[in-house]
Amino acid sequence: MTAIYQTAIVFGVLGLLALALRYFVGNDKRPVPDWDGTDFGLLSEVAVVPTEEAANVLVRKLKANGVRATRSRNAPYQVMVFPADVANAKLVLKT
Repeated sequence: MTAIYQTAIVFGVLGLLALALRYFVGNDKRPVPDWDGTDFGLLSEVAVVPTEEAANVLVRKLKANGVRATRSRNAPYQVMVFPADVANAKLVLKT
């Protein structure tokens, strides 16, 4: 009978450990990764250009004027900034 009790205790402890791990670690609520490259999170689009060179010129112009900017990886290239910088970016790109 001792072996049956020991086995039951081992399985009971493993079950409690599994439940504790599931409760504390297994609750991953992060969003699914963006595999196709179309989700830019908090960034807002301020311009769309057909070539990479044009996008790089606009990004450099924005950065030279103190606006944090980046571009997308695929054509047509989107120039993007944070929402707080949209008004400044549009003003810089008008000139």
